[in-house]
Amino acid sequence: MACRFPGADGPDAFWRNLADGVESVTRFPPEPVPGARADGATATYTPARGLLDRPEWFDAGFFGCSPREARLLSPQHRLFLECAAEALEDAGQDPARPTDVFGVYGGGTTTDYARILHERRAELPSVTDLDILLGTAPDYLVSRTAYKLGLTGPAVTVQTACSTALVAVHLAVQGLLAGDCDVALAGAAAVHVPDKKSQFTHGGILSARGQCRAFDASADGTVGGDGVGIVVLKRLADAEADGDHVLAVLRGTAVNNDGGARVGYTAPGTDGQAAVVREAQLVAGVDAGTIGYVEAHGTATPLGDPIELTALTRAFRQDTDRTGFCWIGSVKTNIGHTDAAAGAAGLIKAVLALRHRRIPPSLHFTEPNPQFDFAASPFRVATRLVPWEAPDGPRRAAVSAFGIGGTNAHAVLEEAPPRPPSPRPAAPEQLLVLSAASPRALDAAVHRLADRLASAAPDTELADVAWTLQTGRREHPYRAVAVARGAADAVRVLTGPAGGRPAVPAAPAVEGRPTAFLFSGAPGRRPDPARCAAEPAYRQAVEECCAAAGLSAADRDAVLHGRPAAGSGPVAVAAFAREYATAMTWIRWGVRPDAVLCSGPGTPAAMAVAKVLPLADALRLALGHARAGETAGDDPAAWAALVARTALRPPRVPVFSPASGRRLTAEEAADPGQWARAAARPDPALVRRALAELLADPHRVLLEVSPDRALLAAARTLPQEPAAGHLLLPEGDGDGEDDGGQGHAAALAVLGRLWAGGAAVRWKHVHGGERRSLTPLPTYPFQRERFLVEPAAPAAPAATEPTGPAEEAPHARKDVLTTLLRLYAELLGLPDVGPDDDFFDLGGDSLVAARLAERVRELYPVDIDGLTVYEAGAPAELAAAVEELMAV
Repeated sequence: MACRFPGADGPDAFWRNLADGVESVTRFPPEPVPGARADGATATYTPARGLLDRPEWFDAGFFGCSPREARLLSPQHRLFLECAAEALEDAGQDPARPTDVFGVYGGGTTTDYARILHERRAELPSVTDLDILLGTAPDYLVSRTAYKLGLTGPAVTVQTACSTALVAVHLAVQGLLAGDCDVALAGAAAVHVPDKKSQFTHGGILSARGQCRAFDASADGTVGGDGVGIVVLKRLADAEADGDHVLAVLRGTAVNNDGGARVGYTAPGTDGQAAVVREAQLVAGVDAGTIGYVEAHGTATPLGDPIELTALTRAFRQDTDRTGFCWIGSVKTNIGHTDAAAGAAGLIKAVLALRHRRIPPSLHFTEPNPQFDFAASPFRVATRLVPWEAPDGPRRAAVSAFGIGGTNAHAVLEEAPPRPPSPRPAAPEQLLVLSAASPRALDAAVHRLADRLASAAPDTELADVAWTLQTGRREHPYRAVAVARGAADAVRVLTGPAGGRPAVPAAPAVEGRPTAFLFSGAPGRRPDPARCAAEPAYRQAVEECCAAAGLSAADRDAVLHGRPAAGSGPVAVAAFAREYATAMTWIRWGVRPDAVLCSGPGTPAAMAVAKVLPLADALRLALGHARAGETAGDDPAAWAALVARTALRPPRVPVFSPASGRRLTAEEAADPGQWARAAARPDPALVRRALAELLADPHRVLLEVSPDRALLAAARTLPQEPAAGHLLLPEGDGDGEDDGGQGHAAALAVLGRLWAGGAAVRWKHVHGGERRSLTPLPTYPFQRERFLVEPAAPAAPAATEPTGPAEEAPHARKDVLTTLLRLYAELLGLPDVGPDDDFFDLGGDSLVAARLAERVRELYPVDIDGLTVYEAGAPAELAAAVEELMAV
């Protein structure tokens, strides 16, 4: 998962704030409430909002955006993009690897950025209405994410106001269960640049003191906030089979609407909320009594909190009569109400609580709301960080999100099941790979990984770290690699001096870089026992050679352990097997040759790899050469006689011959004499000519499969020495009979250099088919710049005369009912209203009630709120209530 919330740039920082009881809300100097009170008193309120840090900064290059496109994109779109990319990395899921179908479900809120772009359009050349629409409208938020990240599954925009994010999670769950996708991102964004300034009204949803006091007796409303939250979902069986790092399990989700069973369109409804909570519990198949924490919608409004608590209690009472067993809280007390992203904030908080086995405090709670009987309910509010005990089963949590308009969502979660331990890797050395869109970002990625490994637990399995980097990260053009044994060694390599630390390349990798295999042979060399133990592909190829040569079990075991028995047979098989196994290991790892160059004793192995000869025939050729004696290698006729006894096939890849100094034609490849001359002592000039032809492709890599590096040495004697882009890569250092450079670590180092140059690698086979686990690692270090179209300077307000009922002196008005009837008609947009007309039948809702109460307070020295309007029901009853208050 990934998030941006006030005071937190990710889940780790978010949890620290939650656990420490930090309120990340910015308060501004108090302002007068619009409209003077009739008694002459001046009311004030404290504007407040949960703000994000530098929301207008964006890594345009990472997403392939030009500066023009970046400026036209709403910051809300940009942060949703960044969080989507981060969430995928945190989950170790790379959409570029075509094994799964990825979907995205989400939405956003309406912002003012489109208006600003329209206002400044004269200063934005060639910007069209369509440009502004595509870059700012919530409709295009998720489809742009699918485009930029390469997601080919459903891209579904969700717009249900404050419940958007949790409804998106529900729809993603349904899409996964239906098979529409295999991996789904779900979440929402609410990012206002410039900062949103909401209008305050008495009895409205905003707190006058600028503080969200959910469930408290003094709760007077919520506080606005900005935020983005995204989670990555998979079917649990798939996640476990893939070795994913599961954070929590969604046991059940549900969505409904209150319909007409509420006092107004913008008001919540008890029946609908109770029904959605119960439905989610039934889908989850859990007893409500096993749920230990509820992350409530918790807006701290006088109307909303009692309704929500009553609905939750009604749902829980279907299973249990216990009291005070379930903690309840609201993240809005920490960061404010993040609108469309509110459900994501609550869900991520609940997941973090499950993972850390702690209930974080809900802030500003001192005395329970008297409109709800907490003592008789299942719930209690945590006011400090509480250990989450669960002696009778797994920890379970629930999350609610309710949108204005009545769309309700509820989810039931369970802590992740125990994770099986990762198997011990066959070899201690691991290849760490890192990539980025720029050298600067790559350097930052190296530092981030080193810092994480330096603080990692002692039992951190470096093979899982390597697997996550290799398979769970998008491959970018700038790359660095490191081979290490354990986390401590990895830190040393990553932070070491220039000789040890991975170099940050100045040039990007070239995708699909061609690779030529060079075979020159090395008589008497034996297979490397360490590689036989560490690399199943290498061992398998050696065993195939021994079997094809008909070696006895004892001789086969001796070859595998690097101790072939004396005699030309086992020794020749061992020499052939070493070269053939090395080549086949590269191929199994994904490094396939686009050409081969062979000379001398390396010719039989090259013929087997190029499929000119079956393995058994190539071995007989190698054995025949060995029995003919050392001089046979210089005698083309002897070689031709040996080759003539076999049926040659057309090579699968182009073959370059030192006998001709060029690529063999089809006719030449079928001529035993050509192969005989290649196997004989080659002419150095023709060898250099063949190498020069291979190097005519400026991107080609030369990889010498043989351990003696004879052909690479010849390449360095060319008139024009190959450039660094050719990446001449010896397989080892070539020194000594039992060349330590030929070991697993050296092979990984070469593989790393090949990958850094652009080669595609089959990482599963690099790990020998072992089932490795994904592990959390630092996500991409975005290199952000500021992209923003500033709002135009505000014009001086024109003087206006007040109109409507507020023009009249309130104390001179004797007939309160007449005034209220005019107010009702004005605010409801009706020509007239009768004294006994029902407020809700007229189309009234909570927002109209709040506005009506505010206007009444402006006219009369009374303290009423929206609830008074609800309780009155009709204008005549409200007029009577106002007159009664005035008479006190």
